[in-house]
Amino acid sequence: MKFIVDENISHRTIKFLKELGYDVEGVPEHLKGSDDETIVNLAIEEDRFVITLDLDFGRIYYFSRREEVGIIVLRVRLPIVERVNLVLDKFFRTANLEELGKCLIVLDEKKFRVRR
Repeated sequence: MKFIVDENISHRTIKFLKELGYDVEGVPEHLKGSDDETIVNLAIEEDRFVITLDLDFGRIYYFSRREEVGIIVLRVRLPIVERVNLVLDKFFRTANLEELGKCLIVLDEKKFRVRR
């Protein structure tokens, strides 16, 4: 599974996900500050899920890019690195992204919801 991590998530989370064995990239330097559509287009081009704290990605998926890209939106109260990493680790241990396909996934500390 391949991911692109939005710039609102720590580089320490990228490192953590790589240590778990995932193919993870941050937003490339030349795209820092780009609009969300640009990041979604890159994710589609590279066949990656987007991981973000930005709720706007959910609107992009739901209203214009449904089934073209997978997006994971984190709804973590106090989104410090340790909590974000814990939520992602718990999700990856229980969910099978291959089976979920290209969908919108909203994660919080207790559960995840899938929107298709």
